[in-house]
Amino acid sequence: MKKLSLLVAIGALIIVLGVFFEEPEVAKETPPANAAVQDITTGFEIFVEASPASAFTAELTVNTNIPLPIEVMASLSIKDQNPTDTYIGVSKRVTITSPVQTVILDGESENLPAGEYLAEVTFYPRWGAENGPSAAREIREEILGIAEIELTGSGESKGQADQRNVAQKWVIENVVVGTQWNESQFVKVLGEYAKSEADLNLHDAYYFPQADMTIIVRRSNSTVAIWRMGKATR
Repeated sequence: MKKLSLLVAIGALIIVLGVFFEEPEVAKETPPANAAVQDITTGFEIFVEASPASAFTAELTVNTNIPLPIEVMASLSIKDQNPTDTYIGVSKRVTITSPVQTVILDGESENLPAGEYLAEVTFYPRWGAENGPSAAREIREEILGIAEIELTGSGESKGQADQRNVAQKWVIENVVVGTQWNESQFVKVLGEYAKSEADLNLHDAYYFPQADMTIIVRRSNSTVAIWRMGKATR
């Protein structure tokens, strides 16, 4: 009888231990809801090579395996810009119709300074494939190609360009028709000037090279008549 009781106790112990050490069930992996999107976007890339075509112009060779045609934003931006800086660069929207395509970015109208630039070509899924094939329209992520390039530009430095932009912004925001001419204040913000007679009678033109702006002032009451970008007399 004792032997039987011992066997029953041993059997119960084995059952308890089996439950306690039971191997946990491995959770089944659920595929992500956007698996199809991930499959579609995987492997799509943009590669960019950049070389100067002139002092202000960059020639970009764009190589992509995205289904075409698509639209991209091509830009040329000077390096090391702060978020609060006036933007130095140029950009344009371009249609890509060939896996290898040349894009020209000309910054002469922006008077780009000398320096190192980032040449970027970006596909934005929100609008980049509106007129493209269905495979491109299903892309859900931005795709970026980037290269570095050095331009001689206007010859001025980034620091000089930043200084000019700050001065011009001050004029735009603070000087209007009728603003009192305060020579010391204008010189403090815009630098030294060269004075000449304006085409308007009884007016003087003050050209500030550092800001590349002209302030035309009435002699009668020493107030601003108008301001111009660049050197002007009227």
